[in-house]
Amino acid sequence: MNEITTTTIIDCVREISDKEVAEDTDIFAAGFDSLAVLRCRALLKEWTGVKVPGHVFFGGRTPAGIANLIGADDAGR
Repeated sequence: MNEITTTTIIDCVREISDKEVAEDTDIFAAGFDSLAVLRCRALLKEWTGVKVPGHVFFGGRTPAGIANLIGADDAGR
């Protein structure tokens, strides 16, 4: 299993939305929506083997925040 980092989240968001984002960009303010979250979760599973719960995207909101929640003990994976 591979670790999911802020860079991994940024790459996923860029792949799905074709938008440039930084580690502190609110992905939803940048146009991400619930369908994009589903697509990004599937891509992260393909890339890393990690099943990421959807709530971390809504709780983290930024690539850095999402990666932090994924690494947290209560991330739910």
